[in-house]
Amino acid sequence: MTTPSDAMPPWQHFIHAVLAVLSDGRVWATADLKHAAVDAAGLSEELRAETFDTGGNRAENRVGWALSHLTRGGAVHKPQFGRSQITDAGRRLLAEHPNGVSQADVEELPEYWNYVPVKRSRRAPQEDSDDQSSYWFVGAYFRSDTVQDQTEAFVREGIWRNGYADKYLDLVRAMQPGERIAIKAAFTRKYDLPFDTHGYPVSVMAIKATGTIEYNDGDGRTVTVDWDPLPDEQREWYFYTNQQTVWRVRADQWTSRSLIDFTFDGADQDLDSFRNYGTWADRFGDDADDASPTVSQTSAGASNEADQTDEETPDTDTYGIDEIIDDGCFIDRAELATHLEVLRRKKNLILQGPPGTGKTWLAKRLARALIGMRAPGGLLTPVQFHPSTSYEEFVRGWRPNGEGRLDLEDGLFLKAVAAAQADPGHSHVVVIEEINRANLAQVFGELLTLLEADKRTASEALTLSTPRSGEPAMFLPTNLYVIGTMNLADRSLAMVDFALRRRFAFADLAPTFNDAWRTWVRRNSIDDSFLLGIAARVEAINESIRDDRALGEQYCIGHSFFTPPHHDPIVDPELWIDQVVEQEIRPLLTEYWFDAPERVNRALETLRR
Repeated sequence: MTTPSDAMPPWQHFIHAVLAVLSDGRVWATADLKHAAVDAAGLSEELRAETFDTGGNRAENRVGWALSHLTRGGAVHKPQFGRSQITDAGRRLLAEHPNGVSQADVEELPEYWNYVPVKRSRRAPQEDSDDQSSYWFVGAYFRSDTVQDQTEAFVREGIWRNGYADKYLDLVRAMQPGERIAIKAAFTRKYDLPFDTHGYPVSVMAIKATGTIEYNDGDGRTVTVDWDPLPDEQREWYFYTNQQTVWRVRADQWTSRSLIDFTFDGADQDLDSFRNYGTWADRFGDDADDASPTVSQTSAGASNEADQTDEETPDTDTYGIDEIIDDGCFIDRAELATHLEVLRRKKNLILQGPPGTGKTWLAKRLARALIGMRAPGGLLTPVQFHPSTSYEEFVRGWRPNGEGRLDLEDGLFLKAVAAAQADPGHSHVVVIEEINRANLAQVFGELLTLLEADKRTASEALTLSTPRSGEPAMFLPTNLYVIGTMNLADRSLAMVDFALRRRFAFADLAPTFNDAWRTWVRRNSIDDSFLLGIAARVEAINESIRDDRALGEQYCIGHSFFTPPHHDPIVDPELWIDQVVEQEIRPLLTEYWFDAPERVNRALETLRR
């Protein structure tokens, strides 16, 4: 296990101290045991006072991992949750190693490798997400005067309050009396962990308080809670975490059931199962490689011991509707809000419209707004479809490995599914440009059904056409979204069939030469009267296109043709317009009116006036 070199001893140092304290035969409460073990370890007052940035005591954290390993080895017995007592095996360890018990000594105990995590679930697995209870994991980290963590105040007042005035309102309204709720704090940690991190930081979620919802007045802000007594220690949960202030969890898959049992029933987390599952296995699994020196150095450094807070707060720098508008969107705020709300509800959205209406531009920014980050990194997966896009490329298929054999490889979409499953704390978005350029029924295959928002549960799971041995049936996670774009003017594109249309919501984008457009383009040193003239002339051409029975609304000329980049000032507006008309508009109109060149020329002259 990797630990940084400093004055604080590693957790293995506390194994002997824990056994020494328990050797009196008493049943010790965990909090008292930790204090006593720290005393027995002989730490200085300075070391005893060290804490993580998230508030936990570092020495007591290490005592906790020593206790966990002793429990796994059968040297310590837990007669009830939060209580520990030495066993005969523990006494033998002390007798055989009076000068110090090592990790290797504990791992030699027969029970260590036969360990099965304690399971205390009192609920049967529920598969129908419409009929099962919700469990709520909520944040309490926001500024009020000088206090940021509101946990103690919420417990004292018997409430939980949403720190946002315009976010999570619908989720808070959905909280029902009788449902269980927990206050959590999400962060990342690289050291002081009970497994080898291979140099990578680990997502951690501390459970700070648990309770039962008593009343919801429906304002989207506050619920009344019957809080349980605050625990002596904050239990820490790994991997399957969430940074969002409100996280709705249902017992519809093993990862969520494990979290619920851990939080509300005192079960242990089966760390080996989580470490070796999905994308976590690449970094923390038994066969994982150590991080490269670059990764280790980037996440280490002078503050490599510190926990990095990952909890969302109202002060967090996010990306939303305001930022979309600031980036140069000419659609009004209400319409953007509708697009986002439909995407959240339906899970799948297609932006369709004439050429030059900013479909791809808006699709990526709606994705960022849904995710809540300007630079979402791996949370946003872009792809462009083309006529040869296949199921094997997009979902899963056999591919040559360079050694004369074929390997079954996951495609881009299944990789996005796995990433979303392993990271329920974030929204993951796949943006598909020109979605109707491919044969969609062939590309999506059986996943076409699973795209539906109400099919994203274990009860609706389907077996893939190319399953791996022992692989369970597949269903899509609720935090995975798909945004597609469609250019309706391209005659070569396939029509989207009704089966796919039923699974997507559609938003129409239109040419937008409004005040917002003029305000934006004026930054390029173009006079407002000149822009008004452009808008009027383009609208005249678009009116002619709409009236043409062979064309119609979907063939209009969009505003993107006439929206130059901000970093490119327009010195000669007339020359700029000539270039746009000749190099971009002429080819488009020539395609529209291929049998009427004189009509094309008249339209181009109209634009140049």
